[in-house]
Amino acid sequence: MSGVASGLRLEAVRVDRGGFPVVHGVDLVAPAGEVTVLLGPNGAGKTTLMEAVSGVVRVVSGTVNLGGRVLTRASRVARVRAGLSHVEQGRTVFADLTVEENLEIAGAGGYDRARALFPELASRRNVRAGLLSGGEQQMLVLARAIAREPAMILVDELSLGLAPVIVKRLIPVVRALADEGVGVLLVEQFAADALSIGDSAYLLNRGTIVHHGPAEVLAEQPELLRRAYFGGGDEPADDAVPAYAATSADAAVTADAAEAATHPDPKRG
Repeated sequence: MSGVASGLRLEAVRVDRGGFPVVHGVDLVAPAGEVTVLLGPNGAGKTTLMEAVSGVVRVVSGTVNLGGRVLTRASRVARVRAGLSHVEQGRTVFADLTVEENLEIAGAGGYDRARALFPELASRRNVRAGLLSGGEQQMLVLARAIAREPAMILVDELSLGLAPVIVKRLIPVVRALADEGVGVLLVEQFAADALSIGDSAYLLNRGTIVHHGPAEVLAEQPELLRRAYFGGGDEPADDAVPAYAATSADAAVTADAAEAATHPDPKRG
């Protein structure tokens, strides 16, 4: 089966929030064995689209297809069983359970692989997840998703609130998963970091795909990114500045820049 056939396909997907359309007729393909990068300014609809794929919010119209199976009206549990994992914003660990218990809940199939990818968690296995650092919690969330042995992982803002050194630790793991055959749909505020490991990229603005192409080509077209984020010659909004084509290292230049770049509003996007 080809990567496209065994991956994720969205066709004309529309999603509403509060009765108003947020995502408009999105077509997107995230093949198995590839990292598909989804970029866009705050409020573009990225998180809403990810939540529609995983079943957190309802798809008003269009089709969600994973590996040839239509999941548009499937429950969240059914989507997980079909091979979909969603790493949501905000490091959603089970705070009162230990690291080991968080991984055991995910399932035994990929348990050893998850631990091998994050050896840092071994010494913390009996620590309650709520007591971990932000970086350790993100490792745990990603490890838990891997332990389910998914066919497709949705990763929403991997770097949110994390120090650049932690982001540099996590990004290669995402690439390694794709190299092993897992499909990855990655939403990331640091465009340069995401594009460096991506195969293809989509730009989403105001709920609509405005560009699609190879990630390496988009990385070489900063003006295209600038237009998508800032709207051509218009002055960028303050809350959009950190997202534009920044690397995680750029965020550490000054304390103010780091705060802005690593703490975007998690409810927007």
